[in-house]
Amino acid sequence: MKTLLIMALATAGSLAPLSAGAAEMDAKQVTIAAKALGFATPKAPAGAKVVVTPGAAPVAAVQSALSGASVGAGDAGSAAGAFAVFVASADEAKKANGKGTITVGNDVACVEAGACVIAVETTPKVTIYVSKAAASAAGIDFDPNFKMMITEK
Repeated sequence: MKTLLIMALATAGSLAPLSAGAAEMDAKQVTIAAKALGFATPKAPAGAKVVVTPGAAPVAAVQSALSGASVGAGDAGSAAGAFAVFVASADEAKKANGKGTITVGNDVACVEAGACVIAVETTPKVTIYVSKAAASAAGIDFDPNFKMMITEK
């Protein structure tokens, strides 16, 4: 009986993070998001601070895709002054939002809620979503050529 209870609790505990939001971004999503950040205005300064929150994306993938940036793991609250913050949920994005900060996720609901500036999906096809409201609040605009390739919400 104790064994069943422990197994049930362990299983329930391991499923909880999956239901809380989108899965962690994969390397392809990170690469696409990094390219999208290149179309942002104002441009990222050399050595720009980029924060990756737990469960958002592999830090190594973000470091590889944004080799000119200062990429580090942290929570949304440590994002002050960051050019971009990779987030796992709309709640994290709301904590990280600030003037000049681009919040990046892979959950379209985050963009629809106006919390994430960018969300990237790769299945069934590559789609980049941008929240007009979140971008405006962050003081961010995108190159007109890039706007032809995205879905604005």
